[in-house]
Amino acid sequence: MGKDNNSRQKHVSQGILIALLVLTFLSGWFGHLAFTNFFTSQNQSQFYAQLIQQAWTDIDQHYFDRKAVNYQQMSYLAINAMLHRLGDNLHTRFLAPADVQTLNQDLSKTFTGIGIYLRQDPTTKQVIVTSTIPGSPAEQAGFQRGDIILAINGVSIAGKDFATVHSLIYGAASKGVTIFVQRPSMQQTLTMRVSGPGVTEPNVIFHYIAESHIAHIQIVQLADGVSSQLKDALREAKGLGATSLILDLRDDPGGYVQEAINIASEFITRGTVLSVQNSTGQRTPYPVSGNAVNASIPMVVLVNKNTASATEMLAAALQENNRAILMGTTTFGTDTVLQEFDLSDGSALLLATGEWLTPRGHVLRDGLTPTRTVTLDANSIPLTSNEENVEHLTEQQILSSGDAQMVAAIRYLDMHQTTSVGRSQSKLSQQQPQATGLLAFELSFFPLEA
Repeated sequence: MGKDNNSRQKHVSQGILIALLVLTFLSGWFGHLAFTNFFTSQNQSQFYAQLIQQAWTDIDQHYFDRKAVNYQQMSYLAINAMLHRLGDNLHTRFLAPADVQTLNQDLSKTFTGIGIYLRQDPTTKQVIVTSTIPGSPAEQAGFQRGDIILAINGVSIAGKDFATVHSLIYGAASKGVTIFVQRPSMQQTLTMRVSGPGVTEPNVIFHYIAESHIAHIQIVQLADGVSSQLKDALREAKGLGATSLILDLRDDPGGYVQEAINIASEFITRGTVLSVQNSTGQRTPYPVSGNAVNASIPMVVLVNKNTASATEMLAAALQENNRAILMGTTTFGTDTVLQEFDLSDGSALLLATGEWLTPRGHVLRDGLTPTRTVTLDANSIPLTSNEENVEHLTEQQILSSGDAQMVAAIRYLDMHQTTSVGRSQSKLSQQQPQATGLLAFELSFFPLEA
């Protein structure tokens, strides 16, 4: 009997132990699942935000070399590191307060500078003068097309991005600025001292080619109010006798998306300009306004590898709605919607909050391919409307300028002057969504004036 009792007690104990082990395993497993789901779904953001705050507090309270503690630099470096980890390095970015001021100035309706237009060679990174505004401080100082900027107030610009170069010029313009340039035609370095009041630099410039009744209209960037400026330029050009149009979007880095929609609506009677796709895959289409005034004027759009962002979307809308022929080279390539989020010290985040789609649902990550590819020689610079005006260029002089893209556009329009590529008029009764506050531009090219 004693042995049976001992055996029975032993079995019971083993059963209890097994049950406890199973219960412990199941509790641990379900507890792990619960913690994992809870941690990942709700509190992961809060947990790691507290982790950053904990590290900040420890550094602030315990690091011995107080002279090395720079709160602003620590903050900015941490923010930049977070944004870099997202992998959207060509678009999402952090802007210091000075960068925000420059951006707002660049995208304002008017821009006051020294009156010089610049471009940066994407290969050599040289910053090159394309033209000056008549009567501007830059013209009076003697700047010429093709001058290469070397230094600004003694600061070399070698290796600096375009936004930095612009800031160096703009920041010193009110007090006078000394710019060192290399003039290839003379193989020498020149010193340009620029002073005097700034000039308001337009974002829409047009030159009327009287011989063929063509308006060459250049959009520098999609700043606030550009669509209204374009309407004025079109009205003036048609008053001079223009019957066809070259819309020059080369080296245009983009800007406000609503301006792109407004411009497309000037030429397209119906259809979609673009769509925005959010993180869940939901698409929001942005149709034209239905109030096109210039729906039938023959039109060529010029683009190149520096045509970027919102300007690419404008070009794609004109192409995919069969409204214009695109000539030039493949554009920069963009696919993200940028929205600005202001921070407490005047800095800001430009965050990608969605993806751009063309009217036919294409993304432009690899750029927009023109209808007809026309390349420029390695040593050629796109001709600008401002330069045509300054030098009073005739059609024959433009055809001999070396700008093969302008030549191709003029010859195409000369053959298609009477061809109407507009679509039938129709009014859209649906409510138009607004793209207010949405940006699409490239700081690597932006801005194009100083």
